[in-house]
Amino acid sequence: MKEKHNIKKSYLIYIAAFLIISLVPLFTFSDNQAAIGNETKADKPKLSDGTLFTQKADEYFAQNFGFRNRLVYAGNAIKQAAFKTSGQSEVIIGEDGWLFYESALGDYTGTNDMTPLELERGAVILKMMQDYVEDKGGQFIFFSAPDKMSVYGEYMPYYYLESGRYGNYERLYSELVDLGVNTVQLKNILSLEKLGGVQLYHKLDSHWNNYGAAVAYEAVAQALSDAYGEEYAGYTCYSELPYSTVNNFSGDLQSMLLPGSDVKDEQVEFKVNEGFEYTGRFKGVDDLIITTQNGKAAVGKSVTLFRDSFGNALYWFFANDYAVMSAKREVPYNIYRAAAESELVAVELVERNLKNLLHYTPVIPSRNLGDDFLKEAGISLSDSPSEGQAVCDALMGITKTADGLIQISGRCEAVSGAANVYLAGLTDAGNGIADSDNEQWIVYQLIPCEGEEDFMLYLEPEDDTLLTCFSEGGQVCLIVEKQGVYTKITINVTLQD
Repeated sequence: MKEKHNIKKSYLIYIAAFLIISLVPLFTFSDNQAAIGNETKADKPKLSDGTLFTQKADEYFAQNFGFRNRLVYAGNAIKQAAFKTSGQSEVIIGEDGWLFYESALGDYTGTNDMTPLELERGAVILKMMQDYVEDKGGQFIFFSAPDKMSVYGEYMPYYYLESGRYGNYERLYSELVDLGVNTVQLKNILSLEKLGGVQLYHKLDSHWNNYGAAVAYEAVAQALSDAYGEEYAGYTCYSELPYSTVNNFSGDLQSMLLPGSDVKDEQVEFKVNEGFEYTGRFKGVDDLIITTQNGKAAVGKSVTLFRDSFGNALYWFFANDYAVMSAKREVPYNIYRAAAESELVAVELVERNLKNLLHYTPVIPSRNLGDDFLKEAGISLSDSPSEGQAVCDALMGITKTADGLIQISGRCEAVSGAANVYLAGLTDAGNGIADSDNEQWIVYQLIPCEGEEDFMLYLEPEDDTLLTCFSEGGQVCLIVEKQGVYTKITINVTLQD
């Protein structure tokens, strides 16, 4: 009997210990713990906004239970040491201590390929950016930062097989060259540069280091010089300057894998004086907007650099060479504002996010292409639609942006299979509805987009002639280009607020 009593007592002690251990994270709950790697801290759920009993509450608790970061560190360290595997789904453990970002894996293995239409649409959007900036007297360049595993794939685990064929990066580059968009193939340049023995990307981080950023900057600067001449030729060749290597960089992948780790990564520091000063409140390289001015600039130009996290190392070189710089992490890209603020508009986008060109529709005012475009395309809009031609019922919304632009968004099945789509309206030269003696066609290129809207059109405030066609019943049609063939499609317009 005494033995049974001792067994029962042992069970009670075990259960009590289990409950105490289980409740420790709850009683030591703290929302002051640092975010792990690139994660975004969840907002505290509230009863007032209905988030207290939703998935947001689960996310908030999962990020803030007691000793969370220490427990994650311990579990992942055991997996890495004992099994050579990653305890963090977003981190791939490679050879020789190299870490890679899992979100880029689809580009590496060829499972994230954009369709030919998506590639064409992305290239058309960039061409529209360049055309608008140059129409305003400025200069433009686009370039994509290669994924780390695209340059250092030899350190990837053997069971991840590189596709070995052209991916989104190479295919989009080819489209841009064909359209005449100013760009540069950084993947080939960086892959060749690494053969010289200098490390270009961090081992414990998903980005290039300062040396890799310098090589990328110089390639972009050379492309600008080739495209726009001597005024861009005075840039500094930083990769040829003396530098030192120091262990002082906190890698994002290391932080995701082992939160709170004090292991530092190597960073390159160039022995060059910083010639610029910050003109706004500068907190750090992750600021949404960083502005600088430089009284001793090598390139006497102003530049707006749209960038992502690869711009953390990159913006410094623009700031140290250009008279005025504004580095922005905003999406969508406001090309309208950038063209008014700067002489050069540069867009940097990492390889793994090239699809964002379609998902975040940039603000690009379209210019009236008019009769010149119609003649070049061989289109006669005055002709009646041919027998059996489709008529599209288009739902359009018209609003004004914060910048005062007229924004027209629309849905129409006719644009789903095309990259080049135009909206044409028939007016008279006096800005009214056309009559037989004084008719005039106006034509604007639409921005193809994904999601709830099929296309977007931005007009500058003074360019509101097209609205007359909607409000007073004028003739409106779509022009869709597929494989060099232009088709006129009559549309019935339904407006919404």
